Amino acid sequence: MQKIFYKPEDRWFGDCMPFFNEEDQTFYLFHQRDTRRPEPLTDPFGWSLVTTKDFVNFKDYGEVLPKGPHDSADQFIYAGSVTQGKDDKVAFYTGHNRQAKLAKKTSEILMSANSKDLIHWNKMGKASSLIPQPGYDHNDWRDPIVVYSAEHKSYILVLGARLPSDKKKPTGRLVYFESPDMKNWAFKGDFWTPNEFNMIEMPDLFEIEGNWYLLFSEYSEDKRTKYRISNDLFGNWHSLKDEFFDGKAYYAARSVGNEKAGRYLSGWVATKENNDDLGNWDWGGAFVPHQIVQRKDKTLGVTLPQTIIDNFAKVETIPSFEIGEANGKKEHTVINEVPEQFLVEAQLEVTDDTKEFGIKAFVNDETREGYQYKVSKPEHALKFSRTPNYPWPQYFDAGLERPLSLEKGKRYDIKLIVDASIIIIYINNIALSARMYHKTGREFSFFVNEGKIAVSNVKYYTEWQDTVR
Repeated sequence: MQKIFYKPEDRWFGDCMPFFNEEDQTFYLFHQRDTRRPEPLTDPFGWSLVTTKDFVNFKDYGEVLPKGPHDSADQFIYAGSVTQGKDDKVAFYTGHNRQAKLAKKTSEILMSANSKDLIHWNKMGKASSLIPQPGYDHNDWRDPIVVYSAEHKSYILVLGARLPSDKKKPTGRLVYFESPDMKNWAFKGDFWTPNEFNMIEMPDLFEIEGNWYLLFSEYSEDKRTKYRISNDLFGNWHSLKDEFFDGKAYYAARSVGNEKAGRYLSGWVATKENNDDLGNWDWGGAFVPHQIVQRKDKTLGVTLPQTIIDNFAKVETIPSFEIGEANGKKEHTVINEVPEQFLVEAQLEVTDDTKEFGIKAFVNDETREGYQYKVSKPEHALKFSRTPNYPWPQYFDAGLERPLSLEKGKRYDIKLIVDASIIIIYINNIALSARMYHKTGREFSFFVNEGKIAVSNVKYYTEWQDTVR
């Protein structure tokens, strides 16, 4: 049973529209909930709400922005965003009607709602000035985000769109509107046209120390959340050396917070089809927050929120150790029987020319079968898989990799957390999330292949404390 990362009872957590309320210093996580009857994205949904101050305790309000009737424009309420207005909070969201799409009519339109308290909402209906514009696909017009431009002295609304063309054609882009009051909007045209994706979803914009970051999710190339950087909101967006936050299991993430509260990603770790290691990734799963870290080179990394670490009641220190093997693989078990919820922190140093090192979880003490994170020097990557991968394949691991170099003398700061089927590792603020459905053992170990490592400052956290759900 999952206890750490939030999942609604009998539902699955979908795209999140987070809002940090300065008044009560609380994170409001508006999100979609899927019933999976009989498969993902079957039953219509509105926006549900959970609030949290610490990403540990959650208060569930259920559906607060209700879906419309079967024939309404908001039969489904797709993604949008919440912004602080002059007097009220304002939500701009995507109304989607499945029958209209099947009939080749306009199926996605922007709508709005107002609220005093973020819980009770007054629907304002269609935002007539934000309708799909001539020359754009009327079936892909969604996921608005609003930011304020001090330079323009106006609000900027950015959303995902594409040109009307074959769905495989990479015409996905972001377009934008401008308004002085969030009531009267003027269409300004394309905001970003990378000519790389067939659709761009869940855009997000924020500024850190004079640099603007554009977050987005795409499903035509890698199906991941990515980011770009610019020195100006209306400048040229470009990639840095690592454009990802996580692997394929983590999707549709947006950011929330400020300098004082910290800035966090609010994405979901997907389940796998039929709860099977060989299954593809579903839509939706469990809410997982990553805390955003800006590095010196302006790239963004993520780490585990400290509040989650602090909610484990028990922590043990495991003695430091070294393992090495010049001509093969050496494995060292550090925990004989791990529970369903635990966290391990460690510092690892590569002390010799080394081919690979890694961590294994839920290892069978006889066959050594289990799940592993492996850092490979030949591949310059961190990967998640099942080992041994026999008979091939034992795990569908496409997209479960991150760029990470293995270097002699380098120190690797590691956090690995497990919550039932969810496993996430953070190495030097690089995250990789995954799912596990076929555990055959309980051991936890480190290993090295053709080299030597020294592991120190190992802390083992257990006994997750009861929380409010």
